[in-house]
Amino acid sequence: MTISELFALESAGSGELYGEVVGAFEEVALLTTSDSAEINDVLRLVGQRLCELLKVSRCSVYLRRDDGRFQGQVGYCVGRRIDAGVSRLVAGVDDDQFTAEIVRTAAPVLVQNATQDPRTIQRTMRQWGVLDMLGVPLVVGGEVIGIIYVDNQGERHEYTNRDVKLAQAFAGLSALAVRQGWLYKQLGERARIIDEQRQVLGASAAVHNRVTRAVLDGADIDAILSLIVELLGKPVVLYGPKLEMLSWASPESLEMKACPAITPAQVELQWVQDALGALDDGRSTVMMRATPELRCRRLLVRMLIDRECVGYLELCELGRSFSQVDSKALEQAAMAVSLKLLSDQRNADIYRQEREEYFADILYGRRDLESLTTRAESFGFDVDRRHVVLRLQYADGFDDIDATGNTRRSSAAQLVSKSLDGCAKCVAYTGVPGADLLLLEVPVTETGAAGAALAEALSHAFAPLNERFGVRFAVVSDPCRSLGELPTAAEKIREIAGLLRDAATESRLVFARDLELIRLVTRRDGIQGALKHAEDLLSPLVEHDEANAGALVETLRAFVGSQAQIRATAATLGVHENTVRYRLNRIREVSSIEPERLDALLTVSVALQAQSLFATGLSRLSTTTNATEEV
Repeated sequence: MTISELFALESAGSGELYGEVVGAFEEVALLTTSDSAEINDVLRLVGQRLCELLKVSRCSVYLRRDDGRFQGQVGYCVGRRIDAGVSRLVAGVDDDQFTAEIVRTAAPVLVQNATQDPRTIQRTMRQWGVLDMLGVPLVVGGEVIGIIYVDNQGERHEYTNRDVKLAQAFAGLSALAVRQGWLYKQLGERARIIDEQRQVLGASAAVHNRVTRAVLDGADIDAILSLIVELLGKPVVLYGPKLEMLSWASPESLEMKACPAITPAQVELQWVQDALGALDDGRSTVMMRATPELRCRRLLVRMLIDRECVGYLELCELGRSFSQVDSKALEQAAMAVSLKLLSDQRNADIYRQEREEYFADILYGRRDLESLTTRAESFGFDVDRRHVVLRLQYADGFDDIDATGNTRRSSAAQLVSKSLDGCAKCVAYTGVPGADLLLLEVPVTETGAAGAALAEALSHAFAPLNERFGVRFAVVSDPCRSLGELPTAAEKIREIAGLLRDAATESRLVFARDLELIRLVTRRDGIQGALKHAEDLLSPLVEHDEANAGALVETLRAFVGSQAQIRATAATLGVHENTVRYRLNRIREVSSIEPERLDALLTVSVALQAQSLFATGLSRLSTTTNATEEV
């Protein structure tokens, strides 16, 4: 019933009805105009006054939702409060024909024996003890904005035509008050949301400004994370692009000893993958729930640079609960951290390039030694330490995505560094056509040669270098005492790598000093000269060993390798010292070699190096030589 219809009642002589409606509405009107009035207080008073008008004991008030259904708001019941139960109810569902009729007619609808009436949700009627119920709509501008259901709990009640008109008239007046209260509520809610958003934006902007200022002032990652912890009061974890933990910080008050980061095993859990998938779908922040494994809720932000993931920033709900500020503030902090990571990455690339250029300048002697020495410290070179150059010569046509350019060089250097395990340190690397050069800082040994630990470490590294990157030869220079010796060392191992390639020998690791004599000989006489020299000198011994199952060549090789020491030779061969002396005498008798002469041993050393380099036996060496000569 509209207000005009209500006035019509008065003019038609229904003064008593008019008076009752106006009297009941008077308190509602006063409450509606109060600045402190809440919408639920207005709804409760409307429901209570309607119950008093109709002389019933209970009502429930519903308001229309955006989806067209009606949500329970408040209730009134003589002698007890029912708000909690009513607020969980929804009217207007698919099977609720009672509510549908009220909305369609925009007029009160009465149901009697509600537990049997097909229009009602009978299970709900039985649960609430409803027998007879009147549904009264709150109508504004022809639209039903709410419904009041009235009944006597557990008792029958007869609703007369006067009761229905009275309820409709009172609801017509109350609908305007409810509408006004609802609008006030909406305005208040919007004002509250705007104020909260303003506070969130202000707090997050403060975080962004302070973290960004720290980045611009040159603070490192640990200092930046500590600042974020100070601002948000919760532990922070920085991850790499594969969710590997890089750094973390926590409030001192928590006294945390262990990092709260997600472990590699937990990364594989399905719900963690689902959270990462939500970030893939475009969300800037994702909340991961607390589980027995993770122990707390986590906010995770993905950091992007040029659309490429460079890491994740995580805030853990430990010590304090999450607030509305945390999510936005973490996003702002992540932007500043991304800026720091980008800066560090570019600085690292520039520094790496400058180091490579500096290393190349050393190896090729492109700048004066004094200038190179002056700049050494800035690139991490200790000029007082000894260095060796490691040349990694790659096989032609090795087809692998990691076997080219900077990726290959960096990965190979990392593999070598890991294998060194403290016996040396890789301090620089650069590339040349077909090879990479690594500079290793080594400790001083008594002999000045590369130590046994270094030799063992590089031997272990060679197999994976060959398998992963196609390294065919690895050549190690002698230790250099100064930067000025490095160009010569690099040239020597280049020549040795060329010898190994020309010899078509199998992949191997060699030390320059082991092939130094053959390098010098081939420089003068070429490879054929070295082969002819080895054949002429060693043929008598090879023929004797083959005819008598002897070991003269083996003994001579051990004797040269043991620096002409009989005791060391015997230990190497596992024989008595007299056996060594006997074999050396036989060598003197069978061949032209005089083992006691230094010049003879040098000549033998060249022959043995040639034999080792170009053939496994003299017969193969001879065949190779003859075939070469025929060509």
